[in-house]
Amino acid sequence: MLAVIPAYNPPPDDLAATLESMLAQTAEVEICLIDDGSTPAIEIPEFARDRTHLLRLPRNGGITVALRAGAQFAFDAGYEFVCRLDVGDRSYPHRVERQLRFLEDHPNVDLVGAFARVVEAGGGRTLFHHGIRGGPTAVAAYLRKNSPFRHSTFFIRTRALIESGSYLIAFDGAEDYELLLRLAKTKGVDCLPETLVDYVVDPGGISEASRSRQLRKRLAAQLLHLAPFNLAAYAGVLRTLIVMAMPRALARQATLWTWSQRSRQVQPIKLAGMTDV
Repeated sequence: MLAVIPAYNPPPDDLAATLESMLAQTAEVEICLIDDGSTPAIEIPEFARDRTHLLRLPRNGGITVALRAGAQFAFDAGYEFVCRLDVGDRSYPHRVERQLRFLEDHPNVDLVGAFARVVEAGGGRTLFHHGIRGGPTAVAAYLRKNSPFRHSTFFIRTRALIESGSYLIAFDGAEDYELLLRLAKTKGVDCLPETLVDYVVDPGGISEASRSRQLRKRLAAQLLHLAPFNLAAYAGVLRTLIVMAMPRALARQATLWTWSQRSRQVQPIKLAGMTDV
């Protein structure tokens, strides 16, 4: 099992915390850290060197280029499964064990996510829990609107990832969402009803230019995978268009309110020893 972690000029403390969370797993894990042209080049912390493969890309190509390199490395090296984690995020100790067992028990599913506890940077408060209950049908339905779970919770069969075309550079910025839409057409995509990852967000959010690009790519993915006789698919396109027209601050508040309400209505399962801030 290989954890794929792309990084570009990462804060050393955040990188160390992310690596530590993967090395503390109850199942055996190795790490592929992709240095996407950082200056200075990333050095693996001493505590992680024995179980971390470092791929250095010659220049900064963006997250999708880095993810494709990591996925291809995993396939060529014979890893059956890969999981995702971004620098700054943390996996709970049983994350890999839970998701690995699920895919082994469900051969009809190629990708499984999980709930994530979304928290403010700097050890701030819990904002909400992000994830979808209800199995592949509920996940596929929510996919018409947006991603049903965070990219850092992805756990994927390596062969399915590569044979489907891997992450597509044309959708950089929404590469994870487009991958979910693509895989959901051919094999099952599911979400474990357990909180297995802490996903850290900057209260300041992404830049307006990056937000605009992400939304354009999300819209392009929805249109590419549009089901012509599915009214929910058109509603999802309309929703994205509305969000594109909203000021960033208002869109963020709407997201916080929506997922906070959902978190109150359907509480995810919490693993022993894990508490909210």
